[in-house]
Amino acid sequence: MTTEEAVSQDLRLEPLDERSAAELGTQTIDGGGPVLLGRARGCDICFQDPSVSRRHASLVKRDGRWFVVDLGGWQGTYLNGVRLEADQPAVAAQGDFIRLGPYSFRLVIGGTVTTTLAKTDHQLAADTIVERVSHREIGSLAQKRLDLLIDGAVAIHQATDEDGLGEAIVQLALAGTGFPRAALLRSVGTDQVEVMVSHGSRQVRGEFTFSRSLIREAGDGHVARLSRRGGQPLGQSIEQLGITGALCAPIVIDASVVGYLYLDSREDEQPGYGDAAGFCHAVSRLAGLALANLKRADLQRRQSRLEQDLKGARQAQAFLCPSGEGEVGPLRFAMQTEPGQFVAGDLFDIFPLDENRVGICFGDVSGHGMAAALHMTAVLAHMRAVLTRYGEPAAAMRDVNRYIAQRSPADMFVTLWVGVFNGATGVLQYVDAGHGYWFVKRSGGTPESAPKPNGLLVGIDSDYLYEAREVTLGGGDRIVIYSDGLVEQTNSQGEQFGKQRAIDLLDRSQSVADDVSSLFAAVKKYAGTILDDDTTVASIERKN
Repeated sequence: MTTEEAVSQDLRLEPLDERSAAELGTQTIDGGGPVLLGRARGCDICFQDPSVSRRHASLVKRDGRWFVVDLGGWQGTYLNGVRLEADQPAVAAQGDFIRLGPYSFRLVIGGTVTTTLAKTDHQLAADTIVERVSHREIGSLAQKRLDLLIDGAVAIHQATDEDGLGEAIVQLALAGTGFPRAALLRSVGTDQVEVMVSHGSRQVRGEFTFSRSLIREAGDGHVARLSRRGGQPLGQSIEQLGITGALCAPIVIDASVVGYLYLDSREDEQPGYGDAAGFCHAVSRLAGLALANLKRADLQRRQSRLEQDLKGARQAQAFLCPSGEGEVGPLRFAMQTEPGQFVAGDLFDIFPLDENRVGICFGDVSGHGMAAALHMTAVLAHMRAVLTRYGEPAAAMRDVNRYIAQRSPADMFVTLWVGVFNGATGVLQYVDAGHGYWFVKRSGGTPESAPKPNGLLVGIDSDYLYEAREVTLGGGDRIVIYSDGLVEQTNSQGEQFGKQRAIDLLDRSQSVADDVSSLFAAVKKYAGTILDDDTTVASIERKN
């Protein structure tokens, strides 16, 4: 049979062992996460074994890519046999293996490409032998094959991808075992395998057929052999396939069986050598080590690209956004950005328009990483130019909206707050295009939640007409604007920081610097670890 070609970017966790299959089965994630994995009752996917921490790991989708994040569980989270660093996102790829305690899964992102799944037999007669090969027999590897094994190991080591590795493994197995047919199989669940590479005659209708019973026995981590008992015929299904003898060795990564090396002979073909089991076992171990190294190297490349991407994005943020404290005309301000697991496209700017008026811009570009940072650069540069030209926020917002809608990707939008403060009148004109994250704190008063956004997100409708609102600021009055990373930060129980905690803190703070420092100290303590997303806070006060 064949699998269907991927049509979405949903994520499936397909169990690779009997316990995972029995307790959890296949888990399908049809959203963007974050999906919490752990033993706590509130987790999205709950595990029973005590070796899994209460909040063990999470799966998060950002910009069409899935990430695995270890949350500091004492036994760790393993991706392709590599233990992940706590709180550092790891890029997930199609076919990766993830392990939490005794549970192992294969990650399937948006389905798999069209591949052939081999047909297998469903029954064995009572006189058919499926047995484990003893360690003593495996240890009798003949010296004459040692050179062949070493030469094959060189070819396996030189393979740069899974296809090349599979080809080298199969060729080595054929040369050293005497079997005429061989295949490298990838596990795609507890009862299905996928043919990666196969060689030999007698492929039925283009498919490589084999014994399911042999695969099942090898699934326990042992080399399995199919042979006749006392010259008696094999089971009915085996007879129909024409198999006269077969070997199957598991390929193991990080204690999980992720594939199989399968060999067999048919009716009139040369049988395998009598001591082929030892050689098959040695090749399967080489295959496991080589496959683990390939996946480890691939994971390191992904992480390196991600780190470079995040580094460049954070440099762009630092370059564009003013930091620390300062004064612009009649206003003083303080702002701070803290990096999270993923770089978000936060943006903030404050600049003079003339001797009385000051422009303020704060927003969040959808997405993360370098693409969001570059998008943020374009938004900030264009907003500064048009706000200087028009001198009022509604016209500037309409201009920026047309600019972004015509040039940005279809899935990239901006929540944007833009204001112009007039020091002569004390009036702050503003447009809130889908942002909504800000407070007004009157001198000596309690922070007031801002009204709902009065405009559509930027970049959706190029003809949308934005309208400005007004608020009057007296001496010592402040506005505090922040990104969603502040209020949406979760603690170890998955609860969000929320607006009310921010209001309570701002009620006690006495300056723009206090506003920023107290909010960041509180949210980092609340998180207990690195922040989920970049978080930006700016506090702006009218001077007395």
